[in-house]
Amino acid sequence: MTRFPRTIIKSSWKCGARISLAQSAGRLTRRHPLRTCASSAAGEDPYKVFGLSRNANSDAVNRAYKRKLAENRGDEAALARIEEAHSAIMMSQLTARLQGGVAVEKDIKYADRAVYFPWRPRLYKASKEVILYSGIAHAVMAAWGLLLRASAGSQPIVACAVIGAGANIYKLQQIFPPGPSGSSSENSALKNLLRGAALATLATFLGCFLIFTVPDFLAAQLNRQMPYWFYESEQALLALGTALSNWVMSSFFR
Repeated sequence: MTRFPRTIIKSSWKCGARISLAQSAGRLTRRHPLRTCASSAAGEDPYKVFGLSRNANSDAVNRAYKRKLAENRGDEAALARIEEAHSAIMMSQLTARLQGGVAVEKDIKYADRAVYFPWRPRLYKASKEVILYSGIAHAVMAAWGLLLRASAGSQPIVACAVIGAGANIYKLQQIFPPGPSGSSSENSALKNLLRGAALATLATFLGCFLIFTVPDFLAAQLNRQMPYWFYESEQALLALGTALSNWVMSSFFR
């Protein structure tokens, strides 16, 4: 059984999610002898197993790995091939980083430092489909709140939060698809659900806060008074702010 130096295991990381090298090393030693990224048992390029180019970053590798696991659930031969290719890429990237051959990503470079806000939103551009349909849905809700503010009340605000949560969950399911039973990504569906709802809640709060509370507070600090229509249109403004903030969150953050 191959033994890895303790210093290597301590400095290990997962592509994009900081999995320990000890887990990857365990898979290698249990299933396959150590190989370089140049070839697998069949002599194939492990990057081609995931449909990636050799300059793909760790996030792209991790997403493709989880997607392949989900697509081949129950196919032991295919899963073994995917695990072997993933392990080969990880070992190749580790070797290159230890030798200073590639630039280390910020999240990996400082992986041993405490993360004060691990749940914080991160920049991520969603697919054109999500951006378009989310934009249309939120525009309809904003129009509802603006044009029918006398009867709409807070319903457009609630609807925007629900639409935002749905768009976030759909997007996260594409980025982090649930893995097969027993895998490290098995609980991704629940995590995506909770994170999608949390992102929508945050966006709703920020939209209401920035479009109504902040202007009112600044006016008070400057001994000014906002126009009468500002207070008269409170629900409409809150609907507009909620729609805009939820669209931005679902389109450009994860």
